[in-house]
Amino acid sequence: MATSAITPTAASSTGTTAVKSTGTDSNTLANEDTFMQLLVAQMKNQDPLNPMDGTQYVSQLSQLTSTEQISKMATAMNTMSTVVDNLNTSVLVGQLSSMMGKNVTWVTNKTVTAADGSTSTQKVQHSGVVQGVTISDGTPSLVVKEGSGVTTVGVSDLTLIGNTGLENS
Repeated sequence: MATSAITPTAASSTGTTAVKSTGTDSNTLANEDTFMQLLVAQMKNQDPLNPMDGTQYVSQLSQLTSTEQISKMATAMNTMSTVVDNLNTSVLVGQLSSMMGKNVTWVTNKTVTAADGSTSTQKVQHSGVVQGVTISDGTPSLVVKEGSGVTTVGVSDLTLIGNTGLENS
């Protein structure tokens, strides 16, 4: 995002101040920094003892303070969101770690091509024993031993954790 320099011009005979933007991006005036620079430049170049409108100066001070507080609140909310995301991942990893050594069942989709060239999708059920937990791109998954191999299983693919009690019937 381009930033622009704010250059106050000389005060006119009416006591107002013109402020010009010297940026190349026409949308620069919409960003918060430019608003703050414009407001500060306007406040610097007006006579606080003799403003055009008695309430205008107080209004501008209020806008400046409000904008600053909103900016601080947005930064704090972003920080809080990151903390919550990290906490959620940590809790989920802790819960998944308690599954070590447990049997799990999950489903994957398999594309099958028929002799005539048409394709269809079939659900394939797998089962194995949880060996560990891994995190990739901030998303925890289970490392499961299935037969002689090891595979990574997403939590959303799980259909059963543990035994149903019906296996030996």
